[in-house]
Amino acid sequence: MLLAAAIVCGCGAPRAGKPVAKALSGSDPDAQLAFWGDLPDEEVASNDEAFHAILLYVDNKDDSADYAARVATLKKRSMLPKNFNEPAEAAVTRGTLAVAILQILHERGGITLHLFGPSPRYATRELMFLNVYPSSTPNQAMSGNELVGIIGRVEDYQRGNPADYPASVMPGESSPASTQAVRE
Repeated sequence: MLLAAAIVCGCGAPRAGKPVAKALSGSDPDAQLAFWGDLPDEEVASNDEAFHAILLYVDNKDDSADYAARVATLKKRSMLPKNFNEPAEAAVTRGTLAVAILQILHERGGITLHLFGPSPRYATRELMFLNVYPSSTPNQAMSGNELVGIIGRVEDYQRGNPADYPASVMPGESSPASTQAVRE
């Protein structure tokens, strides 16, 4: 009986999140601070919240008027598949987010990603290999807290490992620009 209940509950679709509130969707510093402050409390991160977070991270702003504009912007940048058509309040899946993150990191991945492009399954696997994602599946939903943590891991990955910096680089100097200079 318990096994049947676990199977039934485990196979259900992820619960829906909620779209980004108008007060939190702006690009001004107060709206961004409020968005990042409220996001960890969300039980389920929605597509709208995840895409707003991605645009804020990449551009330091989100000038999109609504969810449809966010989706169009991300599709134009090849951060979402051309056939993506999920609603704003649907729970964001790790696979959907993984495709966008691979574009941010400019990672080409292994042979499968190289040959067929970033699919949610192999993008998730690549991010697990890079230690940006925890062990998970591409269809798994995430909470707001997990989304914030993953964005933090993306930033850490982009900055690189401070142990690899030459001794001439002081800890406060480890910015993306100095990281690029170290890699060259």
